[in-house]
Parts: sequence; C-alpha cells; structure tokens
Amino acid sequence: MAEIKVEAKRSGLGWLWAVIILALVALGLWYLMSVSHAVPATAAPADSVRTSLFVPAAAFAEGRTNG
Repeated sequence: MAEIKVEAKRSGLGWLWAVIILALVALGLWYLMSVSHAVPATAAPADSVRTSLFVPAAAFAEGRTNG
C-alpha cells in the first residue's frame, strides 16, 4: 500500500496582512476624498449656483401685486 504524505497545516497570517493592506487603502481613499485641496476654477456669484428654486422671470417683470 502506498503511503500518503500529509503535511502539517501552517497557520499563516497572510489573511491578516491582506486585511491590514485593504484597511490602509480604504483609509487613504477616505483621506483623499474628505480633505480636498482643489480650488474652484472660477468664483461664481452665490445667485448663479441656485438651481433648486425655479422662479420665472415674468414674475418680477411687473412687480408685486397685492391681490
């Protein structure tokens, strides 16, 4: 009968290094996304960036009416 060689199981820490490296990469990406040193190309006036409120220009053409 042939012998089957069984090697001792090594408890490697490769998985721990992989987790540590992934955590460092995640921290690096978080830092780069949270601390932005980018400067806007043009300084726009505050009113030009308002997009959530649509007021037609005709509403202000004749002024306010008191009903």
